[in-house]
Amino acid sequence: MKIYISADIEGISGIVAVNQVLPGERDYQRSRELMTQEVNAAIEGAVAVGATEIVVNDLHGAGTNILIESLNNKAQLITGSSHKGAMMEGLDSSFDAVIFIGYHSRMNVSGVLSHSFHGGVISNININGKDVGEFYMNACVAGHFNVPVVLVSGDNILEEEVKDVNAAIETVVVKTSYGRYAAKCLTPSVVFEKIIEKSKVDLINARNIDPIKVQEPHEMRITFFNSGQAESASIMPGAELVGPNSVSYSGKTIMDSYRALTAMIKIAKSN
Repeated sequence: MKIYISADIEGISGIVAVNQVLPGERDYQRSRELMTQEVNAAIEGAVAVGATEIVVNDLHGAGTNILIESLNNKAQLITGSSHKGAMMEGLDSSFDAVIFIGYHSRMNVSGVLSHSFHGGVISNININGKDVGEFYMNACVAGHFNVPVVLVSGDNILEEEVKDVNAAIETVVVKTSYGRYAAKCLTPSVVFEKIIEKSKVDLINARNIDPIKVQEPHEMRITFFNSGQAESASIMPGAELVGPNSVSYSGKTIMDSYRALTAMIKIAKSN
C-alpha cells in the first residue's frame, strides 16, 4: 500500500494566529513541532495497516516546516517550493490513498486562518459555479490520478467543506472555530490518537471511497484582492479579464487549471 500525505499548518490543533505560521515569528518553531507530530500520527496509522511506502509533502509556504529529524522514518519527505506540482508534488496514479493533515477552510468563510492558496492575492476561486479552496482543488488533483482522499484533519468549518463534496471522506476535527483567530482546541495527545485510529480505518476502506472528479472541460474564475493583481494575472495564456479584479480560465483538465492558478498567483504576487 502506497500512501501520500499532504500537510499544511493552519489546520493543526493549537494554531490560531499568524505569528504561529510565519518563519522568524515568536511561536513558529513550536508550530513546526506540532505539525510534524500530527503528520507522524498519520504515518503511524498507515504503517499499522501495512503501508509499504509513505510520501509526505510539506506544502505550507516555502515547504520547509516539517522537522525531518523528528519525522517518522517510515516516510519520505518532499520539502521545498515546487513550481510544477505545487501542493500535490510527487503524486501520481501509483498511490492508493491520500491523507490531508492540517488543512484549513477556503477564503471568505469563518474558519481559523482561512484562505485560498495565497492570503494576500486570492479572494475566491470558483469552478463551474462552485466556490472552492485548497481542499477541493488538491482533492481534484488526486482524483485526476484516480486516487481517493480518505482522511482530512482541520477545523469544523473545513469539515463542512469536505462533507459537502464527499460525505464518505472521514475527518478529524482538531479544533472548533470561534472566528478567524480563535478556536477551542483538542490537546495534541487526543488529536494524535484520533488521527492514528481514523487513518487505520480509512486506509483499509480506501477502495470504497470515490476519488473526487471535476467536470472536464470546466470554467475557473479567480477573484483577486485588487484590480492590479487581476490585470497582471490575465497575461497568462488562456486567461481573460472578466471584471475589475476577476479572471476567467477554461481548463481542459484539472491539471491545466491547477497549473494556471499556480502561475497566475506567482504573477499577481509581483504586482
